[in-house]
Amino acid sequence: MRTSRIAVTAAAVVAGLTLSACGGEDSTTDAGNTSSSSPSSTPAEEQTESAPSEQPEGESSGAGTPEETPDQGSAGQESGGTGTTPERCHTDDLKITATAATISGDDTETVAVELMNKSGRACSIKGFAGVNLLSSEGAIPATRRDQTDDGTVLKSGEPTYFGIFYKKNESGGSGVKIKGLVVTPPDEKKSVTLKWPGKPSLPVTDSPEPSVEIGPMGSVGQGQG
Repeated sequence: MRTSRIAVTAAAVVAGLTLSACGGEDSTTDAGNTSSSSPSSTPAEEQTESAPSEQPEGESSGAGTPEETPDQGSAGQESGGTGTTPERCHTDDLKITATAATISGDDTETVAVELMNKSGRACSIKGFAGVNLLSSEGAIPATRRDQTDDGTVLKSGEPTYFGIFYKKNESGGSGVKIKGLVVTPPDEKKSVTLKWPGKPSLPVTDSPEPSVEIGPMGSVGQGQG
């Protein structure tokens, strides 16, 4: 009988230890569940792990950007021919001529100066030329009219015009004789000297008003004042 009780007692102890061990495993699992049930734990790890996998895609996208750059550059170059402003027209790029362009009935005389692009490339021109009339009394600088100019892009072979406006000599005297015309394109230092195509003289006057005025590029059309 004693032997049987010892065996039963031993069996009960073993069973208790087994239950205790199982309870420990459940506690560990709950802790693991508590840890794993943290809302950002597993997703955050997944996001952290997925971020590098997304980064190559981003890098791939970034790598695609340089591939797109030539296309954008090509578009820019294409628009550059029309949209962006090319280099300005230099004196040597232009064929400059002058012709009388007075319209009948006008109170002032007009000379139209043509600047034709002969450079073989597009060039831009904007503002006022420098103009001096060479006279028997010395150089007569032209005064700029109160006009604005948005600028013009001249294709090769294309001209633009500006006007020189001066008073008629109605004094009956010889006036101030004009010997020539000096034109300097906008922003240039090199000038060209032309034959004066207008009336041979300007009136002698003490008036504070300028005797010679000029408009900006594009201020007159061919043969128009």
